[in-house]
Amino acid sequence: MAKRIITAVIWLPAVVLGFAFAPIWGIMLAISALSAVGVYELLWATGFVKNRRLCAYSMIVAALVPLWVYGGADSRWMLAAMFAFVSICFLDGLLHPREVSFEQVAGALFGALMVPYFLSAFLRLELSMGTRLIFALPLIYPFISDAGGYFVGRFLGKHKLAPQLSPKKTVEGAVGAVVFAVAGGVLFGLVAEYGFAMTPNYAALALFGIPLSIVSQFGDLVFSYIKREFGIKDYGKLFMGHGGVLDRFDSVIFAAPALELLLFLVPVL
Repeated sequence: MAKRIITAVIWLPAVVLGFAFAPIWGIMLAISALSAVGVYELLWATGFVKNRRLCAYSMIVAALVPLWVYGGADSRWMLAAMFAFVSICFLDGLLHPREVSFEQVAGALFGALMVPYFLSAFLRLELSMGTRLIFALPLIYPFISDAGGYFVGRFLGKHKLAPQLSPKKTVEGAVGAVVFAVAGGVLFGLVAEYGFAMTPNYAALALFGIPLSIVSQFGDLVFSYIKREFGIKDYGKLFMGHGGVLDRFDSVIFAAPALELLLFLVPVL
């Protein structure tokens, strides 16, 4: 627990400040790096795709997806790139049928596209909203929700939420996570108003905390489900006490595109 708290105190402010003040191209490069590492963890570290070529193809594409999003790539070029990627993966399978299974090819395609495209929601929010402050929300909601769920579940949790997937998660912790996320949205509004002279919609920020906390917890359970499937405790050791990229950004991977969709459907912030 001590390592978890120390790591959060050090890297959480660093991540938020980095996203707040780094140039947009720097954030794009960071998302590319996180995407490539995340795909490596999903395919290789789990033991799902023990094939260096497929992992390499997927990591390269995962690193390129945020670049394409940032550059506003023409849909035809995107189609050409995806066609080439899919064809190369299946060609590798046809040339090495005993070494490369369809299951591995499908996993490589899924990881290389889902993880980076979801994380690229940060870039799409920047390009569509035109304000850097919005970057903090896909981080604040999941992280505060996670912290609230952890502490409430630790001290008040009695009823297991999903014992087969995540034995430590409780119903009380899940409710606490939602409450903390709502409070986090209000806190974000106070910082925006008094620190940046903006006029936030406090009601929307509070209400957004409910679905985003639920989606964040869903993302956490999804990646826990994958870990249990392959019998691993953590995806990596990049963050002391928090595991790898997918251990720390599992909820963010789902929360970022969920916020993007919410703002598209309900543009009230």
